[in-house]
Amino acid sequence: MHHNFNSFCKKLIKSVVLTCFTLFIYTSAHAQGGYYSGYNGGQSNWGISVLAGYDVPTGDLGTTFKAAPTFGISVKHNYGDFTFNANIGFVSYKPKLDTFYYDPTDKTAGYIKYDNYSSLQFFVGAAYNVAIGDQAKFYFGIDLGSYYNYFSYVSNDGLYGYDAGNSTDEESYVAPKLGINFNVSDNISLGVEGKYNFLFSSSSGSGDAYDYGYVTTVNKTFSGNLVLTYNF
Repeated sequence: MHHNFNSFCKKLIKSVVLTCFTLFIYTSAHAQGGYYSGYNGGQSNWGISVLAGYDVPTGDLGTTFKAAPTFGISVKHNYGDFTFNANIGFVSYKPKLDTFYYDPTDKTAGYIKYDNYSSLQFFVGAAYNVAIGDQAKFYFGIDLGSYYNYFSYVSNDGLYGYDAGNSTDEESYVAPKLGINFNVSDNISLGVEGKYNFLFSSSSGSGDAYDYGYVTTVNKTFSGNLVLTYNF
């Protein structure tokens, strides 16, 4: 059941991503005529944003890894009251401890050391804008895509001895978002954006009658970003 749920999530996300991408391309055809988008009081339909902020992991991920800076670049297209975006982002969480001991009271029982947990992010999204006067807007929407993760570790459990390994995986990504933007000039805006990030992945499980051999993992993080946008 978990495997089927995760497969459904991936199919849903891919369908929505494809739809957003199609709308992104379609609406770009209307940008040639200098269409006024209502985005910042100017004539621009397009924008390039640089994002920088902090991402706070929760649950099992937050037990092992600390909050970390996150960075990204976004291409945006404004159409009426909507903004569509395509993003590339990166975050790398550092472990909370240099060494995790299996038994803190007996360090001879073994340990494990983690390297940074790094994620390369690819996603698209859409948001609905609500004007706040002439110089600001509030917006809310959703982002959908994938995270590509990597981390490595070394361990010594006192039974099998020294071991080193690494792990790579892909997670489906869904994030409701909200934010506010302020116009600094005709072409530049500065904003603040918050997101609640949900990350879904499946892996082989125990194979019993309850999970049919798969376990679905859901990681959650909170992120807040400053967003500097150049509109053209």
